[in-house]
Amino acid sequence: MTAQSTLRFAQFNLSLAGRKVGDIKSQMLASTPSRQIKNLAATLQRVRPDVVVLCEFDHPGNGGDDGALAAFCERHLAEPQHGETPIDYPYRYLPATNTGLTLTVPVSEQQHVTDAQQCHGFGHYHGQFGFVIISRYPIEDAAIRTWQHFAWHQLPHHQIPASYYTEQAQKALRLASKNLVSVPIDIGDDRIQVVACHPTPPVFDGPEKRNWCRNSDEIHQLIGLLDNADWLVDDKGAGGGLTPEAPFVVIGDLNADPSYGDGDKQAIGALLNHHRVHPEVATGTQVPKSEAALSHAFRFIDGKGRPIATHNGGLRLDYVLPSRELAVRSSGVFWPAPDDADYPLICDKNGQEHARAHSDHRLAWVDVQLT
Repeated sequence: MTAQSTLRFAQFNLSLAGRKVGDIKSQMLASTPSRQIKNLAATLQRVRPDVVVLCEFDHPGNGGDDGALAAFCERHLAEPQHGETPIDYPYRYLPATNTGLTLTVPVSEQQHVTDAQQCHGFGHYHGQFGFVIISRYPIEDAAIRTWQHFAWHQLPHHQIPASYYTEQAQKALRLASKNLVSVPIDIGDDRIQVVACHPTPPVFDGPEKRNWCRNSDEIHQLIGLLDNADWLVDDKGAGGGLTPEAPFVVIGDLNADPSYGDGDKQAIGALLNHHRVHPEVATGTQVPKSEAALSHAFRFIDGKGRPIATHNGGLRLDYVLPSRELAVRSSGVFWPAPDDADYPLICDKNGQEHARAHSDHRLAWVDVQLT
């Protein structure tokens, strides 16, 4: 396709994690699609991102498509939903994930560990909670880099809680709870690296704060990628991260808010204030926001409205962060208000906002001008 002058990059956590292997594929192939799938597809058709990272979209744990993503694209996105115009995503990348991948050494001798916790990344089966990338522009598959196997202890100044993990687990456990990837997108003569990840939530742990520590360290690994750090070794054995001249967009549900919530605010703050990240999108006037979220009283942050929220708890968890040299034209969060014509897209059959009818997250987007 002909390259546009402006590209829309987006992050959207779909909350499509099944109870068992194949659940999401079955939903995608069902003769009558669920309200949630129709609403999610209509949201993407409404916002029309050119490149989008879809978090919590189950697929085979070793990567690739079992048919679920193909069905979502070809049966739902390529068909009008709620009167929206279909959209085609011919280029797709489904990375391997650490979620549900069993760790072959004991995780902890001091705590009862469930099967889902006895894994490199929390998951009831390999591939649960994985993320995928879909694009309207070609993906340079041969140049994709991944850091799925990078061990947690390899991170300088890591925060592994030795009081919780066995010595064997401290040496074997991978850092990325899902994966960390750098995916080249070719737009005409331009190439932009999409850096995608989905760190573990910094909660659901104990006094050792293992998930808090891991979320913080996953963000620090991401910062190392932007720094082109020499300690960062990818899954093919190549050192370093992004070269200084490579334009990029960091996209992901980072499960960390710089002001509220339970995450490491210093870690997410260091990313948002990184010298390579576009300052206006990170912390300035072009941070994605919505008027509806401004008027929404979020119970988790003392009833305050918050325009930059991307989660129904009022937190900013979903990020699209272009590199500084990319010109940003506009940005936003898809969060329609009750009087908006798009409001039914986030509602159940009774007209009430409900995570199971859409997602507990909202789609965040940024428009980038190509030079």
